[in-house]
Amino acid sequence: MGYRPIHVVDDRAGAVAVEFALVVPVILFLFLGTFEASAVIRAKMKFANSAPIIANLVSMQSPTAQGNLIADFCTGADYAMAPYPTANLAAQINSVTNTNGTASVDWTATCGSVSNPQSSVTLASGLIPNSGDSVIVVQTSYSYDTPIHLVMPAVFNFSDVAFSRPRNGATVQYPP
Repeated sequence: MGYRPIHVVDDRAGAVAVEFALVVPVILFLFLGTFEASAVIRAKMKFANSAPIIANLVSMQSPTAQGNLIADFCTGADYAMAPYPTANLAAQINSVTNTNGTASVDWTATCGSVSNPQSSVTLASGLIPNSGDSVIVVQTSYSYDTPIHLVMPAVFNFSDVAFSRPRNGATVQYPP
């Protein structure tokens, strides 16, 4: 065995380690970004069901149903959001009726505090053309906090509106 000179230009011993060190952060960034994005999309999809669920549940009540059912309707929306936390889920439920050509809110019930609610009368104006028509208007809001805050913003705020006509043909009564 003779002496063999080491040529720095031809030495490939650390090339794999350098390539690994350059590629791993990019792959980790892509993996975490995909995880966060899919969690946000799934939360938005679950949230999109909450307003129609509440509107549907309220619209099926008899005209003389007692107002204590609202808490149950809000619980139904909470179940629809599972497994996501529902502490930041809020709903405003309104019954809007057309009385002799004038739309007005019969009653309002809330689950939490909806951020920036719109006028229920304005939202329902095109849905109640005839005197005596009524519609349930549900506005919901949800603030989703991502589990990992590395790639995407930490908080996403969603809002939605749903409408449903009372199934029994009469205005749903809700005693305050």
